[in-house]
Amino acid sequence: MRFAAVVGALFIVAGCSSPFGLSDISQETSTLSAADRNFIAQAAYGSLAEVQLGRLAEQKAGNAAVREFGRMMATEHTRMNEDLIAIASKKGVTPPSSPDEGREAVADTLEQLSGNEFDRQYIPQQLADHEVELTLFENQSERGQDAELKQFAQQYTPVIQRHVNALRRMSTQMVSMNTTLK
Repeated sequence: MRFAAVVGALFIVAGCSSPFGLSDISQETSTLSAADRNFIAQAAYGSLAEVQLGRLAEQKAGNAAVREFGRMMATEHTRMNEDLIAIASKKGVTPPSSPDEGREAVADTLEQLSGNEFDRQYIPQQLADHEVELTLFENQSERGQDAELKQFAQQYTPVIQRHVNALRRMSTQMVSMNTTLK
């Protein structure tokens, strides 16, 4: 049940234009299952967006902790993308090279904001996106068919969990600050 809810949330958060984004990855020479190719596409879309939004947070956030979190997102998700591309290339799959339309729309919206208003929109968006990404990686860790992709998911699941934990702390702090200011 949780998986179905999260998959539904993935479409809401990501705004995928094609089912699972499969039309956006090459499969000509790949022997990967559709589920493993889907994982590559969704992991790439998510990480590419985290890099883009992280860089935006470095520039636009009002809170130093949010700026630092953005810097961490750009660094850690760049590394994740590089590792994913290396694995996908060996498997004959070319992952997406830019975020999907839904995540691009989120970036466009956030780009119009700055300071505390940016922070108020960025943190909950990132928390929702990372929770979906965490479930994606947990499922790949448990059910992935390709051993190398499974290992990749297992390697990065704790990283994503750390991001979720940091976002929950920042979200709680923002709620506390807003409550005391009223």
